[in-house]
Amino acid sequence: MYRVGVIGLGSIAAMYANPQAPFPYCHVGGIRYSDQVELVAVADLSEQARERFRQTWGSAFPDSLKYYDSDQAMLAAEQLDIVAVCVRGPYHFPVTMNVIAAAGQAGGPRAIFLEKPATCSLQEMDTILAAAQAVGVPITVSYSRHWAPHVLRLQELVAEGLVGEVRQVVGYCGHAFLSFASHTTDLICQFAGYDPVAVYARGRVPEQAVPDGYEPEPALDSMIIEFPNGVIGTQIGADASFGGFYAEVLGTEGGARAGIYIPPAVWDKKGNPIDLEKLNIPENASVFKVAYDQIAQYLDGGPLPHCTNAQFAAVHEVGFAGIESVLTGQRITLPNQNRTRKIYANG
Repeated sequence: MYRVGVIGLGSIAAMYANPQAPFPYCHVGGIRYSDQVELVAVADLSEQARERFRQTWGSAFPDSLKYYDSDQAMLAAEQLDIVAVCVRGPYHFPVTMNVIAAAGQAGGPRAIFLEKPATCSLQEMDTILAAAQAVGVPITVSYSRHWAPHVLRLQELVAEGLVGEVRQVVGYCGHAFLSFASHTTDLICQFAGYDPVAVYARGRVPEQAVPDGYEPEPALDSMIIEFPNGVIGTQIGADASFGGFYAEVLGTEGGARAGIYIPPAVWDKKGNPIDLEKLNIPENASVFKVAYDQIAQYLDGGPLPHCTNAQFAAVHEVGFAGIESVLTGQRITLPNQNRTRKIYANG
């Protein structure tokens, strides 16, 4: 069992679900359902947050679970295999750098699971990736909806040619580029590839007071993502017929619809539905269980987890390119040249 410590005890860490949820949408719920990892320590600056966690989840974990009032205290006291960074966005960079520093020590963490948005600037992203690479620790970013079992299965099937040659992927989700719409940006890359080359976007900049040194985070209205294989990703900044957080994959031999909150669908080139029973679609599971299982399998000697290193960097580049396009009115080629723009991405 790999030892996990969680930093930050807010909604995505623990409070979007409770121990009774069958498919908990939070880190600690996924950890609890996994038979490959165990939660051994949690940290939060707020005594109130620690107590709320204890009241909600304490009975679900052994009495040996340790509580800390800072990330530094937890990292100094515990030997952890995986550290989840679940603090608010502007604190991702300093906390992640603390985890990387601990990873460089004997017995330090061997994998980092970082909540999105990964960083508030591309310069920060470059820094954490270089520092993590120097100590040999991968960073997986929690584009959590990626790990819905039926979405992963459709990803496999599309890669194997289920819909022929992919021509277009259309995703539906709006709101803030980095803190919210990034889930659908990742979903588009999941089916189109993690090698985007250019972005053109339209959006809105909110009237929002932000701390000195930051700019407000724009909301996405629409975005075109170009890929070198000719695939076009289209991100619509609104829900559609099946809600949000889903994508339609259009190919030369048919199409598919995938998303965490909707049942999968596949059709042939004439629009006739394909029987899903023949496609071995898996049962539902907590996306966080699936993600932690992938990280554990990597630690066992397997492949990198999804949404790790270059993959999350590609999604983050697209988000910042979309913001740059909104602010300049220009098509932005990747990689972005402006790497110091600092966005108050607080998701």
